[in-house]
Amino acid sequence: MHARHDIHWSEGTLKFTLRTNAALRPLLPSHFLKSIRAAGKPLAGLAGRCLHAPVPRVLRRLPLALILGLALTPLARPSVVAADAAAPLPWPQFRGPNGTGVAPEGSRPPTTFGPTQNARWKMACPEGHSSPIVAGENLVLTAFQGQQLLTLAFRRNSGRVAWRRAIDAPHVEEVHPSLGSPATPTPVTDGNQVYVFFGSFGLRAYALDGTERWSHPVALPQTEYGSSSSPVIAGDHVVQLLDQDGGSYLLAVHRHNGEVAWKIDRPDMRRGFGTPVLWSHHGLTDLVVPGTLWLVGLDPASGQERWRVSGLARITCTTPVVSDDLLLTASWTTGGDRGAGRIEMPEWDAYLAQHDADHDGRFTPAELPTGPVKERIKHLDGNRNGYIEKTEWLSMADIFGRVENQAFAVQADAQGTVSDGTVLWRFKRGLPYVASPIAYRGRFYLVKNGGMLTCLDPRTGHAYYQEERLGAVGDYYASLTAANGRIYAISRPGVVTVVKAGDTFQSLARNDLGEPVQATPAIADNTLYLRTATWLYAFEEPTPDQPR
Repeated sequence: MHARHDIHWSEGTLKFTLRTNAALRPLLPSHFLKSIRAAGKPLAGLAGRCLHAPVPRVLRRLPLALILGLALTPLARPSVVAADAAAPLPWPQFRGPNGTGVAPEGSRPPTTFGPTQNARWKMACPEGHSSPIVAGENLVLTAFQGQQLLTLAFRRNSGRVAWRRAIDAPHVEEVHPSLGSPATPTPVTDGNQVYVFFGSFGLRAYALDGTERWSHPVALPQTEYGSSSSPVIAGDHVVQLLDQDGGSYLLAVHRHNGEVAWKIDRPDMRRGFGTPVLWSHHGLTDLVVPGTLWLVGLDPASGQERWRVSGLARITCTTPVVSDDLLLTASWTTGGDRGAGRIEMPEWDAYLAQHDADHDGRFTPAELPTGPVKERIKHLDGNRNGYIEKTEWLSMADIFGRVENQAFAVQADAQGTVSDGTVLWRFKRGLPYVASPIAYRGRFYLVKNGGMLTCLDPRTGHAYYQEERLGAVGDYYASLTAANGRIYAISRPGVVTVVKAGDTFQSLARNDLGEPVQATPAIADNTLYLRTATWLYAFEEPTPDQPR
């Protein structure tokens, strides 16, 4: 028997093993090993190439046929073995691994940075609000330019455009004129392909080199603000949430061909902009989907509902997060707080008698008086037929009557059951509107519009501090991220406040990028990749051998 000798290395998201025997290992030229690592091909295909490199003296004395025979015998033949394809990817989707917003341990992005400080590179970027992801050696994001839906790959080490793919969009979904973009959902990668979603088109898959793999078109969504939910990977499926003012649904397609695996209608859900996450507990994995009033857990293989918990806003923009065995979320929308400022729908019959001028049993926009109801005309008119009908009115009245903005934590009971009864706590202050919260190092952080940060105990809801001012006013649309003991909070005007993680509020830096930011950064190794209104930046502190 010959002792086996394994040589291990990684290429992108895959790990490889060069498997041979211990006696042969010293005879293999280093150039040969480099060739194997670069190409990942069988030994036989590279043996000839490697003989052009410097070869150990013992091999020079052997005939070529013997060397090739030695290489190809079962005893000595090395094999390249692809390792576990589920090796963690550094930042594969919106908010990184499983949407947590937390960089892998060991990542050390800079604390202070800006257009002229710790900027390894910056590259002009077309308009869009999608966040960058890490796909192999590239960053991938989407954009909108000249009636085209763009997918762009930038080299991580230089910012150079590696590839650019366009989809013509003769019909573009409605988006908010100042806050929305047809390129808002963030791509996702499984390490082999990149999947993108545009509300004005649907899903498309690309190989990591930009080769188109498949497309799955969808009908134009109706949300007024534009699609924002990002695709996620759940097993062999790509899952896309399409909550809208009427006809909401959740779609799962097969990763390898884009064909429908399952589709679930969500008739009780109106417009929403959160992204699903996966939550594993008690030997099960739930696909957790935010929506109108409800957080719902589904079987990711079939879409069958397993549980639902109440407490979300009537329009949910945030994404839930998983922390150990807990599921945490926070959401807020105008009119959903108890007390002053709460919006309530008038009683249908009385309002109809008062304002239905043509007595046809429904409302036109012109018949509604100025006020909170008329301001939400598109939200009410779910089927977009130009009328507010009784069923639409009563559905929305029920939503307004039941909603109560809050943050909460869920933990399954001993049998794995999830319900309102397994909610650990509810908290109703300092809530985020668009920026998703983050669970990091045993604490749960929320950022409220205006620049106010709250830190809670994720198991008890105890506030270690509440609505501490970041010193950067404005709305907060980019979601919270964390790395190396720091929390990164980004205002829409473009100020990044870096806060020390912990029970006491401590601001470490404020970094003004000089233009609006709505995209959430990606973090890989020691680099913070951040998209502003017109630029894509790579921020990184220089190493001693990399002066700036």
